[in-house]
Amino acid sequence: MRKKNIYTKQKPGEFSQKKAGRIPALSPISVHDYLREIGKKWKGLGYAMELGSWFGATAVPLLEGLVAAEYTLPFYSWDRWKANDEQVTRAAEFGVKIVKNQDLKPLFEENVNKVYDQIVSIKGDIVKNLKWTQGPIEICIFDAPKLPEVFGPCIERLTPHFIPGVTIFGLLDYYFWERHHKGGADKTHKLRVPDRFINYHRESFTLLKHWRNKCSCAFFRYEGGAVWEDMDKWLM
Repeated sequence: MRKKNIYTKQKPGEFSQKKAGRIPALSPISVHDYLREIGKKWKGLGYAMELGSWFGATAVPLLEGLVAAEYTLPFYSWDRWKANDEQVTRAAEFGVKIVKNQDLKPLFEENVNKVYDQIVSIKGDIVKNLKWTQGPIEICIFDAPKLPEVFGPCIERLTPHFIPGVTIFGLLDYYFWERHHKGGADKTHKLRVPDRFINYHRESFTLLKHWRNKCSCAFFRYEGGAVWEDMDKWLM
Protein backbone atom coordinates (compact mmCIF):
# COMPACT_ATOMS: atom_id res chain seq x y z
CA MET A 1 0.00 0.00 0.00
CA ARG A 2 1.44 3.36 -1.03
CA LYS A 3 1.96 5.72 1.89
CA LYS A 4 0.36 9.15 1.68
CA ASN A 5 2.32 12.38 1.62
CA ILE A 6 2.96 13.00 5.32
CA TYR A 7 3.95 16.65 4.95
CA THR A 8 1.05 18.15 3.04
CA LYS A 9 -2.52 17.38 2.04
CA GLN A 10 -2.44 19.21 -1.28
CA LYS A 11 -1.34 17.59 -4.50
CA PRO A 12 2.41 17.58 -5.23
CA GLY A 13 3.43 20.95 -6.64
CA GLU A 14 0.16 22.64 -5.64
CA PHE A 15 0.67 25.99 -3.87
CA SER A 16 -0.24 26.04 -0.18
CA GLN A 17 -1.20 29.36 1.41
CA LYS A 18 0.04 28.02 4.76
CA LYS A 19 3.54 27.76 3.30
CA ALA A 20 3.58 31.20 1.69
CA GLY A 21 6.61 33.24 2.70
CA ARG A 22 8.49 30.26 4.11
CA ILE A 23 11.74 28.85 2.80
CA PRO A 24 10.98 25.69 0.78
CA ALA A 25 11.68 22.69 3.01
CA LEU A 26 11.47 18.92 3.12
CA SER A 27 11.31 18.81 6.93
CA PRO A 28 8.60 20.08 9.30
CA ILE A 29 8.76 23.20 11.45
CA SER A 30 9.21 21.10 14.61
CA VAL A 31 12.60 19.96 13.30
CA HIS A 32 13.58 23.54 12.51
CA ASP A 33 12.66 24.57 16.05
CA TYR A 34 14.87 21.79 17.41
CA LEU A 35 17.78 22.89 15.21
CA ARG A 36 17.43 26.39 16.64
CA GLU A 37 17.68 24.96 20.16
CA ILE A 38 20.75 22.93 19.18
CA GLY A 39 22.41 26.11 17.94
CA LYS A 40 21.61 27.96 21.15
CA LYS A 41 23.46 25.25 23.11
CA TRP A 42 26.72 25.61 21.15
CA LYS A 43 29.56 25.20 23.65
CA GLY A 44 32.26 26.99 21.73
CA LEU A 45 34.29 23.81 21.17
CA GLY A 46 33.98 23.27 17.43
CA TYR A 47 32.55 24.08 14.02
CA ALA A 48 28.98 23.70 12.77
CA MET A 49 28.19 22.34 9.31
CA GLU A 50 25.52 20.91 7.05
CA LEU A 51 25.81 18.52 4.13
CA GLY A 52 22.84 19.07 1.84
CA SER A 53 21.31 22.49 2.43
CA TRP A 54 19.02 23.18 -0.56
CA PHE A 55 17.35 26.59 0.11
CA GLY A 56 18.63 26.78 3.70
CA ALA A 57 15.41 25.91 5.54
CA THR A 58 17.33 23.89 8.12
CA ALA A 59 20.53 25.96 8.09
CA VAL A 60 18.68 29.19 8.90
CA PRO A 61 17.16 28.12 12.26
CA LEU A 62 20.41 26.40 13.24
CA LEU A 63 22.28 29.62 12.47
CA GLU A 64 19.71 31.66 14.41
CA GLY A 65 20.50 29.54 17.44
CA LEU A 66 24.23 29.74 16.85
CA VAL A 67 24.09 33.54 16.61
CA ALA A 68 22.23 33.63 19.93
CA ALA A 69 25.06 31.52 21.38
CA GLU A 70 27.64 33.98 19.96
CA TYR A 71 29.05 31.55 17.41
CA THR A 72 32.15 33.08 15.83
CA LEU A 73 33.40 30.44 13.37
CA PRO A 74 32.58 29.96 9.69
CA PHE A 75 29.52 27.81 8.98
CA TYR A 76 30.24 25.21 6.30
CA SER A 77 27.70 23.89 3.81
CA TRP A 78 28.01 21.44 0.92
CA ASP A 79 25.40 20.85 -1.78
CA ARG A 80 25.02 20.33 -5.52
CA TRP A 81 22.58 23.26 -5.64
CA LYS A 82 21.28 22.07 -8.99
CA ALA A 83 17.49 21.87 -9.09
CA ASN A 84 15.91 18.53 -10.00
CA ASP A 85 12.30 17.73 -10.87
CA GLU A 86 11.33 16.86 -7.30
CA GLN A 87 12.76 20.11 -5.98
CA VAL A 88 10.94 22.15 -8.66
CA THR A 89 7.68 20.54 -7.55
CA ARG A 90 8.40 20.97 -3.86
CA ALA A 91 9.40 24.64 -4.20
CA ALA A 92 6.16 25.39 -6.05
CA GLU A 93 4.19 24.32 -2.97
CA PHE A 94 5.83 27.25 -1.16
CA GLY A 95 5.12 29.67 -3.98
CA VAL A 96 8.74 29.64 -5.16
CA LYS A 97 9.28 29.16 -8.88
CA ILE A 98 12.48 27.46 -9.99
CA VAL A 99 13.36 25.49 -13.11
CA LYS A 100 15.17 22.21 -13.60
CA ASN A 101 18.98 22.49 -13.43
CA GLN A 102 18.78 26.01 -11.95
CA ASP A 103 21.73 27.02 -9.77
CA LEU A 104 20.21 27.29 -6.29
CA LYS A 105 23.34 28.40 -4.46
CA PRO A 106 22.52 32.15 -4.77
CA LEU A 107 19.08 31.51 -3.22
CA PHE A 108 20.64 29.54 -0.36
CA GLU A 109 23.19 32.26 0.30
CA GLU A 110 20.52 34.97 0.18
CA ASN A 111 18.59 33.16 2.92
CA VAL A 112 21.46 32.32 5.25
CA ASN A 113 23.30 35.62 4.87
CA LYS A 114 20.33 37.36 6.44
CA VAL A 115 21.24 35.53 9.65
CA TYR A 116 25.02 35.06 9.55
CA ASP A 117 27.72 36.37 7.23
CA GLN A 118 30.50 33.82 7.73
CA ILE A 119 29.16 31.16 5.35
CA VAL A 120 31.42 28.83 3.38
CA SER A 121 29.22 27.23 0.72
CA ILE A 122 30.87 24.55 -1.41
CA LYS A 123 28.97 23.68 -4.59
CA GLY A 124 29.23 20.41 -6.50
CA ASP A 125 29.76 16.73 -5.80
CA ILE A 126 30.04 16.37 -2.01
CA VAL A 127 32.38 13.36 -2.04
CA LYS A 128 34.79 15.06 -4.44
CA ASN A 129 34.75 18.35 -2.56
CA LEU A 130 34.65 17.20 1.06
CA LYS A 131 37.93 17.75 2.89
CA TRP A 132 38.22 18.68 6.55
CA THR A 133 41.31 19.85 8.43
CA GLN A 134 39.92 22.96 10.12
CA GLY A 135 39.40 21.48 13.58
CA PRO A 136 36.86 19.85 15.91
CA ILE A 137 33.24 19.55 14.78
CA GLU A 138 30.54 20.35 17.34
CA ILE A 139 27.41 20.23 15.15
CA CYS A 140 27.17 18.10 12.01
CA ILE A 141 23.97 17.77 9.97
CA PHE A 142 23.64 15.15 7.22
CA ASP A 143 20.83 15.60 4.70
CA ALA A 144 22.30 14.76 1.30
CA PRO A 145 24.39 11.76 2.48
CA LYS A 146 21.99 8.84 2.56
CA LEU A 147 23.41 6.28 0.11
CA PRO A 148 26.57 4.23 0.82
CA GLU A 149 28.70 5.88 -1.88
CA VAL A 150 28.18 9.28 -0.24
CA PHE A 151 27.47 8.42 3.40
CA GLY A 152 30.58 6.25 3.80
CA PRO A 153 33.19 8.79 2.66
CA CYS A 154 31.51 11.55 4.67
CA ILE A 155 31.64 9.42 7.82
CA GLU A 156 35.25 8.50 7.17
CA ARG A 157 36.38 12.10 6.69
CA LEU A 158 34.33 13.91 9.33
CA THR A 159 33.75 11.66 12.35
CA PRO A 160 37.45 11.61 13.39
CA HIS A 161 36.87 15.28 14.24
CA PHE A 162 33.78 14.66 16.41
CA ILE A 163 34.07 15.59 20.09
CA PRO A 164 33.16 12.78 22.53
CA GLY A 165 30.20 13.70 24.70
CA VAL A 166 29.62 16.92 22.77
CA THR A 167 29.09 16.61 19.01
CA ILE A 168 25.48 16.68 17.83
CA PHE A 169 24.97 14.51 14.75
CA GLY A 170 21.75 15.17 12.85
CA LEU A 171 20.60 12.60 10.30
CA LEU A 172 17.71 14.23 8.45
CA ASP A 173 17.06 11.12 6.35
CA TYR A 174 17.55 8.54 9.09
CA TYR A 175 14.10 6.97 8.57
CA PHE A 176 13.87 7.78 4.85
CA TRP A 177 14.19 4.10 3.96
CA GLU A 178 10.83 3.45 5.66
CA ARG A 179 9.04 5.88 3.35
CA HIS A 180 10.89 5.46 0.07
CA HIS A 181 9.59 2.54 -1.96
CA LYS A 182 11.01 3.20 -5.43
CA GLY A 183 13.76 0.87 -6.61
CA GLY A 184 12.76 -2.22 -4.66
CA ALA A 185 14.50 -4.01 -1.81
CA ASP A 186 18.01 -3.24 -3.06
CA LYS A 187 17.41 0.54 -2.99
CA THR A 188 15.75 0.29 0.42
CA HIS A 189 18.78 -1.61 1.75
CA LYS A 190 21.11 1.11 0.47
CA LEU A 191 18.98 3.88 1.96
CA ARG A 192 19.15 2.15 5.33
CA VAL A 193 22.90 2.75 5.66
CA PRO A 194 22.50 5.57 8.28
CA ASP A 195 20.42 3.19 10.40
CA ARG A 196 23.00 0.40 10.04
CA PHE A 197 25.79 2.80 10.96
CA ILE A 198 24.12 3.99 14.16
CA ASN A 199 23.06 0.50 15.21
CA TYR A 200 26.51 -0.98 14.61
CA HIS A 201 27.97 1.82 16.75
CA ARG A 202 25.08 2.01 19.22
CA GLU A 203 27.47 2.44 22.16
CA SER A 204 29.00 5.47 20.48
CA PHE A 205 25.76 7.42 19.98
CA THR A 206 22.90 8.53 22.21
CA LEU A 207 19.56 9.21 20.58
CA LEU A 208 18.41 12.72 21.50
CA LYS A 209 15.30 13.31 19.40
CA HIS A 210 13.35 11.80 16.52
CA TRP A 211 10.03 12.27 14.72
CA ARG A 212 9.64 8.77 13.31
CA ASN A 213 5.87 9.05 12.85
CA LYS A 214 6.09 12.45 11.15
CA CYS A 215 9.35 12.62 9.20
CA SER A 216 12.73 10.98 8.67
CA CYS A 217 14.84 13.13 11.00
CA ALA A 218 16.76 11.95 14.05
CA PHE A 219 19.46 13.54 16.19
CA PHE A 220 22.24 11.87 18.16
CA ARG A 221 25.10 12.82 20.46
CA TYR A 222 28.48 11.26 19.75
CA GLU A 223 29.88 9.64 22.89
CA GLY A 224 33.23 8.44 21.55
CA GLY A 225 34.86 5.58 19.70
CA ALA A 226 36.54 5.05 16.32
CA VAL A 227 33.29 4.93 14.33
CA TRP A 228 35.18 5.61 11.09
CA GLU A 229 36.71 2.11 11.28
CA ASP A 230 35.18 -1.29 10.31
CA MET A 231 33.18 0.33 7.53
CA ASP A 232 32.79 -2.99 5.73
CA LYS A 233 30.67 -4.23 8.65
CA TRP A 234 27.82 -1.75 8.08
CA LEU A 235 28.31 0.15 4.83
CA MET A 236 26.90 -2.40 2.38
